[in-house]
Amino acid sequence: MRHEFESILCYLNKTHGFDFSANRYSSLERKINNRTAFLKIMDAQSYIRYIEAHPEELITLIDLLTINVSRFFRNTLTFELIAKKMLPAMIAEKTKTKDLCLRVWSVGCAEGEEPYSIAILINETIEKEKNEFDVNIFATDVNQKILQKAREGIYHFDQIKDIKYGLLCKYFTIKDDTYILSPKIKKMVDFSFYNVIDPRTYVPPESVFGNFDLVLCRNLLIYFKAERQSIIFDKLIRSLSQKGCLVLGKAEKMPVKFKKYFSKENNYGHIHLKYS
Repeated sequence: MRHEFESILCYLNKTHGFDFSANRYSSLERKINNRTAFLKIMDAQSYIRYIEAHPEELITLIDLLTINVSRFFRNTLTFELIAKKMLPAMIAEKTKTKDLCLRVWSVGCAEGEEPYSIAILINETIEKEKNEFDVNIFATDVNQKILQKAREGIYHFDQIKDIKYGLLCKYFTIKDDTYILSPKIKKMVDFSFYNVIDPRTYVPPESVFGNFDLVLCRNLLIYFKAERQSIIFDKLIRSLSQKGCLVLGKAEKMPVKFKKYFSKENNYGHIHLKYS
């Protein structure tokens, strides 16, 4: 049975680029076995043929296998750097040049905690500077179910426990042990399905064009092998504006061949500035 299970993972990796080698195999195997049992499919090759005949099954399977554990302001230091240094500098430069548009892309957004965290910080910065900006935040993921949950903006304590009390009171309403995000912040984020290794596009179609001032791609690259990471980094570079900022996860390293495009902002926030 282990061989059957591994052949499905191999198929997902070879044909669609999803690499689950960093995941716990016992959990993946259980989920796949439950799914095939539900469909009354007895072997891996039959299930692969089923996926090929029913494209929507691929989305269902990826929904089951992807891990979407996140929370607001996860890795607090990174968000402090964004709030205290990166955003004020961006907004000051844009105000100076009269470019009053701010574009952000959250890659692998899970239930929306990351893009909503950025939306809160942007709103705080704009209110403080008393500027009128056109803010466009695009958040993408391959998991359709969690994208819908993200649009709802309803969270539990474990997801909001890192939020400062003042921001929690300002941007959330508490009801029946849930935390409901304010409509103002929800409206700032556009959620959509997007596979970052899709060769047909280099940015989410909903964004029309790239030119992002800020791209967050955290804790996503660990699911892909080196060749797929290169595809992703090529997209990220092309998607950034001339002086755009790229934020990676703390366990992720930029491939050597792409470092020439960036100047490292610091050694602890995993923030990289694109050379102009």
